[in-house]
Amino acid sequence: MLTTEEKTNITEGFKAAGDRMTELEENSKTAFQESKASIDQLVRQLKLYGKAVMGGQVEATPGGRFWPTDEQAKQFGELFLKAASQKALGEGTNVGGGYLVPTELMPILIEKLGQYGKFRRNTTVVTMGSDRLVVPKVDADLTVYAPGEGNEISESDMEFGQVGLTAKKWACLTKVSSELEEDSVIALGEILGLSIARSLAKKEDEAGFLGDGTSTYFGMTGIVGALMGVDETIGNIKGLQVGSGNAYSELALVDFEGVVSILPSDADEGAKWYMSKKFFYQVPYALARAAGVANIFEILSDRKSRYLYGYPVEFVHAMPSVEADSQICALLGDLRLGSYLGERKQITIARSQDVYFANDQIGFRGVERIDVAAFGVGDTTEAGPIVGLITAAS
Repeated sequence: MLTTEEKTNITEGFKAAGDRMTELEENSKTAFQESKASIDQLVRQLKLYGKAVMGGQVEATPGGRFWPTDEQAKQFGELFLKAASQKALGEGTNVGGGYLVPTELMPILIEKLGQYGKFRRNTTVVTMGSDRLVVPKVDADLTVYAPGEGNEISESDMEFGQVGLTAKKWACLTKVSSELEEDSVIALGEILGLSIARSLAKKEDEAGFLGDGTSTYFGMTGIVGALMGVDETIGNIKGLQVGSGNAYSELALVDFEGVVSILPSDADEGAKWYMSKKFFYQVPYALARAAGVANIFEILSDRKSRYLYGYPVEFVHAMPSVEADSQICALLGDLRLGSYLGERKQITIARSQDVYFANDQIGFRGVERIDVAAFGVGDTTEAGPIVGLITAAS
């Protein structure tokens, strides 16, 4: 059994740990917002474990002591507060990877995955055999005739267009200390791999939905860029419904009805809405609620999935959530019919101990080779399989 002095030392150790973790929680609300849940959980685990020790449910280490030294018990909480100025991920900073290093009691990691990869999930992914590929697209189907008995059948031809894809290399690189990798109970490679994949998927969404051909999107033109490129005057673009005003507060349900009305019927079956979560709840959801209960059930389905005028709504982080003039704030259409994601090389993740050898650090690299193309946006004569709602110019 533990002596009174040893129990006091252990109590002080857990109290110090709890106090330090509470202090960390208070001082880091902004910088560690997403880590608050794990901090709360760790505080609870420390207190519960302390009660277990005091109640004799956990045996002391050989020699009758739970902690090897009194100093270790008192400084237990401070293990989470070391902050060294390092550019690479390391054990010195929690935000830089220190949370991956376990204590003797409980390794805790809460990984909050972002909701990205919406463009890839909904478009047509084309496997590229080389860095350049020309993909055909159907512009017009065959014509059906009724020639009558014994009469010659008139010929017709399908009309094809072409979409050019040029794969570009996308990559991200990071480095971690060898100590962090060695001391991490949770597989560090898996954590970094998830982060690399998530970062690339996020950039794919930005290029696929918003790409305007500039360097921000690696020279790629996505749906919004293609729609805006149809004509300088937004009122001339048949694939866009111009909203009732330039502010979100000025938009009306009739604007969304207008988007539905310009969507071609052959794109109806696989069509979805694409908009940011904030825009959805600030504009169409708020308009439906204001219209009354009956209209809420008519416009917004009561099923688990979100629907607007019968079409599912998919939240896309890349779509805007802050109003602006001439802004395409919502899209509706079948991305499979109007866009491609060309893939020459799938995401690959590599690890190297050589490049940062002198600093005893390990490099992790993610690479993919892709291109995006949006072509189903119509012209100044008719709409394509992807249409949208745009705020007024002023």
